[in-house]
Parts: sequence; structure tokens; C-alpha cells
Amino acid sequence: MSTDLTGKIGIINFNPDQNPDTIEYIDKIGALIPQGIEYRGFHFTEQVDFSGCSALILSGSKLSATNYQKMVQKGAIEGADYLSIDGIAKKLAAYQGSMFGICFGAQLVAHVMGGRLGKLVRVEPGYLQHELTDAGKKDLIFGKLPERFYGAHLHQDYVDTLPNGELVKSADVLAMRNGFIHAFKAVCANGAVRYGVQPHPEMSTPENAVFLVRHTKSWLEGEIGREEYENALIIPTDAGYELAETITQFAQSIKGFSG
Repeated sequence: MSTDLTGKIGIINFNPDQNPDTIEYIDKIGALIPQGIEYRGFHFTEQVDFSGCSALILSGSKLSATNYQKMVQKGAIEGADYLSIDGIAKKLAAYQGSMFGICFGAQLVAHVMGGRLGKLVRVEPGYLQHELTDAGKKDLIFGKLPERFYGAHLHQDYVDTLPNGELVKSADVLAMRNGFIHAFKAVCANGAVRYGVQPHPEMSTPENAVFLVRHTKSWLEGEIGREEYENALIIPTDAGYELAETITQFAQSIKGFSG
């Protein structure tokens, strides 16, 4: 695959395991990008220059953003995967364009922009409900969602405080769940917009709503127990799938943007 990303949306795959299921995440994200908007996916361990991308979409990962945050705070990055994450993070900090981060990707966006991350006591899986804030209702992308919307989850790390670095012009919480930030938006001084969303839009479809739960069955049952695992497989009868459209809307919003 060519790694010439100039003028394209770059999709960064942060999954360390390169098997058909994890590589498929790029295809699931790419399937939501409208025809006529070019994109290229690449793995976070690849040495590529994405500075010419029109925008970036950052995938989720089984790696831990809070573990990476702790390593940064200690000044010692450990392990090949996290060394690669550190290299990408430095590039993201210098990147001038818009971004859309998903789960781990959202946490990394917040981290490189001065936000702080936290860790839940237990893993949160399932197809779960969120509520838009007043800022979310007014947002050009998230404002198209119902006030209460559903999304696919499998996470323990979360964004604790919004981006507040020197390049941040404004930052708002767009959606909450159980008192935690589940979507945010940060606007940079140059006009670039960075979104972060804790649930997975690319999995928030009828066919993939509990893909992440099923895909991690043996590990997840050990973490939360059989009964809670079975509950995580239940899709509420009133569940909607509008969250997937946020990737489409984001791609349309940055078409032609040159960072």
C-alpha cells in the first residue's frame, strides 16, 4: 500500500495485532467516508509523513492511552508499541489539520492537546446510551444526532479533562454518559477542528453493534464475568445507529481543508 497521503484523509490504525479483524477496522471507517473523498489507511508503526493529509481519523486500540500518559509523565517510554505511539503522538502534536479520534484515538487527541486521561475501575462494554450537552446540540456534526444516542463500546480509559494547550482556541464537551466525557470538540487557533468520541462510530451499525464484545469474548468474560458479558451482548430495543454518520459528516466538513 502506498503511504503517499498528500491531500487525502489519513486513517491511522492503532491496533497492534495485524490480523484480518483488526485490519478490517480501516475498512469499516473507510466505508463511512463519502465517495469522492480519498483516504488511505496505515499502521501506527509505519514511518510515514502525514503532514500533507487533509485530515486524520484515529482508530481505537487495545493499547492503553493512560499507560502511555504515565510513561510520558515518568519520562520513560517502554515497549516497541508504545515507542511507536510516542512517535505518532509527537507528529500529531505538530500536525496542523483537523482530526477525528475514536476511543483510544480520542484519548490520544486529548493527550497531545494538553488534556488529562483517567481509567475506570472496570471495563465498559456494550451498545450504550449517551446524552448530548447543550454544546453538542449546537455542533454542526453531533447536533444532527438525537439528544440521546447509542454507540458501541469497549473501553476502560477515558478523557478526564478537555484539551487546554496553548494552541487550543476553545474546547467543549459534546456528549456525556454517567458523568463522564464521551465526546468533545477542540478548535485550534488556525481553525482546525479536533473531535474525540469514546464510543466507536464505525461499529455503531446494526451488523457491528456488539462486534467488539464478541471479538474479545474470552478476555472480556474474565474481566467482567459471564453474566455481565451476556448483558453486554444485548442491544436495547430503542437503539439507533446514527452515530456512524458522524464520520461521514466529519469527512464532508473538512473536504478541501489543507493544514
